[in-house]
Amino acid sequence: MTGRNDPCPCGSGKKYKQCCLAKGAENQAGQVQEKHFFDRKHRLTNDLYGFLAKKDGGEWVFDRKKVQVFDSSIGGLRDGAGNLWAYFFRKYDNGMRGIDWFLEERGKRYSAEERAMLEGWAAMRITCFQLVDHYEQGAIIEDIWSGERYRMPYCETMIKLPPWAVSIGMIEPYAGEWCIHGVFVWGHPDVKSEVMARVQQLQEEALQSSGRKLSPSDIIADNYPDMIHMCHRINRKSGANIKSSAHTREQIYVTHKYTCDKPERLIDMLLDIEDKYILLPGTDPAEDKIVIRRADKLDDIFSAIPADLREPIGLDEIQIFRDMGGIAIDKQGVTVSGWWSDELAATLELLESDIALAVGLTRDDERRESHQIPEQLVMQSHNVIAARSLSEQEVQAYSSLPELLQWIRDEQEKYPGESIEVLVRRREYEQYRANPKIKNTNLLRIVLGLPETPFATNW
Repeated sequence: MTGRNDPCPCGSGKKYKQCCLAKGAENQAGQVQEKHFFDRKHRLTNDLYGFLAKKDGGEWVFDRKKVQVFDSSIGGLRDGAGNLWAYFFRKYDNGMRGIDWFLEERGKRYSAEERAMLEGWAAMRITCFQLVDHYEQGAIIEDIWSGERYRMPYCETMIKLPPWAVSIGMIEPYAGEWCIHGVFVWGHPDVKSEVMARVQQLQEEALQSSGRKLSPSDIIADNYPDMIHMCHRINRKSGANIKSSAHTREQIYVTHKYTCDKPERLIDMLLDIEDKYILLPGTDPAEDKIVIRRADKLDDIFSAIPADLREPIGLDEIQIFRDMGGIAIDKQGVTVSGWWSDELAATLELLESDIALAVGLTRDDERRESHQIPEQLVMQSHNVIAARSLSEQEVQAYSSLPELLQWIRDEQEKYPGESIEVLVRRREYEQYRANPKIKNTNLLRIVLGLPETPFATNW
């Protein structure tokens, strides 16, 4: 057991009482404070519910009224959204919001600490937030109108989210930072532009009818059910697009095996075919087994990238080839394999032509394996040759770059009015939703001249 004055086991060089013991006590105090905060929040919310239910016909009537303003298509979201609407946005027959009515009649019954929380709730304004950054203990969200940022520690109401997620909702001070109050429906980045456009439309309508220009918060509060429905439709549509990638199609993986009398001669003949066959990076012809790839050098796709953007990622020192089938050659023979394509068919045709006679190549086995793959997945890989050693993540990033550049061109044609930043954010969000384990890098952003994403390092 470590004594208070002993060196700390963590190796910091400090005494245990000044290091991990103190940190442990601080963490424990923080956990107690967090529990106290959320217990108080839960108790006051129950009191607010009970008060309004009693004033509005009893629990059954109150619960029915609060969800009636929301379409059944939003499912389980109706109850949480209904509570927020009934507490903070609905105007009752006396012209007051639920929270104001509760404070006026019941506020004096509570302690100073409890009343401060209730008054904070009454002062909260609803707006639209986007997740824009993260830190070790939580996330950073930004008000899409004011640009003001809030640190949100991970807690009972805050979980890890896909990058650039968007939601409308309210926040309150918590542990020197902020936490979510009430229901938040984090969703697709497209929610941001749709909410901004809808708020602007409603502001103009209000200005024409009343001569007053309402704030975005007032507009969202006055039209909360409709705003929730709109956000839900966008999120449901984007979710369907992500799920559609699970639809499959058949892809054939082909393997041909041969015996070969003159493997060295076969290697020389293939590598003499300029810009068609290359040694797999890292393969040494002196080893017992080498792999040759049929490859297509992708100089054209990078030609439009300016020099100042190529330099930071060393693109001039890297060659990227589209992989169109592999040829493994060892003492046991020759194996050709790859996903079926015209290029792989051309390789098989080449090997079984005059080359077969020149090197004594005889086919021994042929296998075709059927695979069901996601409909939108392109079964295409690339080989990367670089002057310096690359990490596995760097190889993967450079290998995916051609498809990403083609993707951005396709997206710009489909959405000519969208900025590249918006398109890339949309992809980063959807990529995380489809598979959170996929590592994201800033390579595409650098090539496109965009600011680096803060979410790359924690994916």
